[in-house]
Amino acid sequence: MKSNLKKVPQKRRSYDTSFKEQAVALGKEFGMKEATEKLGLKNDQVLGVWTRESRKKNSESSADEYAALKEENKKLKRELEKEKKITAILKDATLFFCQDQQK
Repeated sequence: MKSNLKKVPQKRRSYDTSFKEQAVALGKEFGMKEATEKLGLKNDQVLGVWTRESRKKNSESSADEYAALKEENKKLKRELEKEKKITAILKDATLFFCQDQQK
C-alpha cells in the first residue's frame, strides 16, 4: 500500500571553509561522532569528507613546500661550491705572495 504523502526535498546546507576547518579540528580533538553531535550535523560522513579534504590539501601544500625547499637546497649547494672554489684560489694566492716576500 503506497502512501499519498510526497517527500519534501530537503535543501543542502552549505558551510564556509572556516566552519569546516574548525569542525575537523573538533573531530580530531573529541572524535568524529561526538563532534558530529556537538555541531548538529546529520551524519559523521560529512565530517569524514571534510577531514579527507583537509588531509589532501595539507599533503599538496607540503609537497609544494618540499619542492621549494629542494630547489633552495640545490641553489645553496651551488653557492657553497662557488665559495669553496674562491676560498681555495685565495689560499693559493696567499701562499704564492707569502713565498715571494720570504725570499
